[in-house]
Amino acid sequence: MTTLAEAVKPDFFRRPLDQDAMLPEVGALRADPASFTNQPHVRQLLEACETNCEPVEQLPRLTYSLYQLYERTGDRRKYDNAQQKKRRSAVSAALLAIFRDEHRWIDILHDLIWSICEETCWVPPEHIKHNPIDLFSSETAFMLAEIEHLLGDKLDEAVRRRIRAELKVRILDPYLANEYRWFNGHNNWTGVCESSVGAAFLYLEQDPDRMARAIRRVLEGLSRFVERAFLADGGSSEGIGYWQYGLINTVNFSELLRERTGGEIDFLAHDKFKKIALYPLAVQTGPESFYSVSDSAGGASFAPGMIARLAERTGVEDIRALINEHTTNLSPARFPHAIRSVLWWDGTLNQPPQIDDHLLPETGVARIVDEQCNVVLIAKAGHNNEEHNQNDVGSFALYVGGEPMICDPGPGLYDKEYFGPNRYDNPLCGSYGHSVPRVDGRVQPPGDEYRGRIDAFDITPTTKTIGIEFAEAYDIADLRELNRTITLAAHGADAVEITLEDRFEFGGQSLPIEEAFTTWAPVSVGSDGTAVIHGTDSELELRIIEPENAQFDVEDLLVAKKRSGGRTATLRRLICPLTTGGKSFKLKLLVTD
Repeated sequence: MTTLAEAVKPDFFRRPLDQDAMLPEVGALRADPASFTNQPHVRQLLEACETNCEPVEQLPRLTYSLYQLYERTGDRRKYDNAQQKKRRSAVSAALLAIFRDEHRWIDILHDLIWSICEETCWVPPEHIKHNPIDLFSSETAFMLAEIEHLLGDKLDEAVRRRIRAELKVRILDPYLANEYRWFNGHNNWTGVCESSVGAAFLYLEQDPDRMARAIRRVLEGLSRFVERAFLADGGSSEGIGYWQYGLINTVNFSELLRERTGGEIDFLAHDKFKKIALYPLAVQTGPESFYSVSDSAGGASFAPGMIARLAERTGVEDIRALINEHTTNLSPARFPHAIRSVLWWDGTLNQPPQIDDHLLPETGVARIVDEQCNVVLIAKAGHNNEEHNQNDVGSFALYVGGEPMICDPGPGLYDKEYFGPNRYDNPLCGSYGHSVPRVDGRVQPPGDEYRGRIDAFDITPTTKTIGIEFAEAYDIADLRELNRTITLAAHGADAVEITLEDRFEFGGQSLPIEEAFTTWAPVSVGSDGTAVIHGTDSELELRIIEPENAQFDVEDLLVAKKRSGGRTATLRRLICPLTTGGKSFKLKLLVTD
């Protein structure tokens, strides 16, 4: 892909920039706005804009004290929420100004833009020490540059000058003058930052030579992003939420650049995008649920414009199934995403995708399914130094009707402590809160040397099996092998039987084992080696087959869940200690209505 960066020439940017040149669909909008505003999904978006559009004087002030909360208490939410609320109001006002052409929205937008430009810093407190340009500042630049360009002389010239001046000082000049941590391409930061900065250059930079230099650098960064943030099978170790966050900005910028260069620079033509596009279909676990691996939550919703354009450009038409009533997100949170959900999507909702057996061998994620009973089991190998890493090698999650009965607990509350040196003491991040054993009282350590591999993925007419070898996930020299085999078999028309077997081999004396399975659901424990997890509509019975006389116990862990506004919730850890000398553990799980 470096050859694509090398193909960028200053002459591309000497051509006059028409107002609709990079988003040609805007021309149709200007010619016939009613053809858009009469569509139900556009009306829905504009209604959300009216709800979210607040004049600047009604918004929280971004004070010094609010900014310092992160350093003083570790709380990043209050400042971040206030900062994002102002931007959501600005996005809403801009969309209303474009679609309804009423000056009152321009007046509100002027004040919001001016207030954003008056902010001392666009980088939130949790990022400022290491990232003078970060996710939020680069997205602010993309938003302001695109609004300034599309609204043009509807905005007062003083406001337009202010936008151009602030972006030059805060984003464009620093980008060309400095190196940033996110240049390495390993995670969503590169996709978001490079694409957003690149879009700001495309809209505002007047010097063709300087423009070419910036866009070459952006493409080099995005090439690293595609090569390093996604494995060879297209999978993302960051999970579904960050898959979309990095990719949506990349798609938006790539299409701007393709239009600006007359089709000569087409980043989305990279063959790997076909595999990347399929990733959501590989980790979906229900109509509106996804595998909550790493710091991605179990729910996901998609900007329909991006999904529609990615399907069109890659030819992976199956991903249009993600545009359905369960997982479609029409939100004015970010301007580039919202405007493209109108321009690139016709409002058609599809049936949710069919969930089938799937293996991502390089990512180390395998999924087996019983369609009749709506049961999905998904397991992972990988390693313990992934992006947004959690120590979870060998873990699995079991979903019934989209509800996690045995769960990957997902992300914790984003604060200073969560990303600090004691991250893996948090059960949501450490292996103690995942469905993996403790060996000799020890949990899995962080580090890419602690890993596992999927060594079996067998699908037959009667059974489906996943095998994972993950002894290397533990820093225990005498643990020679730890092989987990999970087999799913139909057990009548209204039940599914799953067998889990862990086999341990030691170099010397056998070590004590504690098996563990985690769930957010209520649990009852029997006295005969059984336990029952009580879901909303189904139950999961766990029965220990081997060793004989083993018993379950349950431990309640109160933890803060990121996606529930920081409220505490009970993560239950169903445990089974094995006596010294045991080398195998066998469990049957029966799903019933």
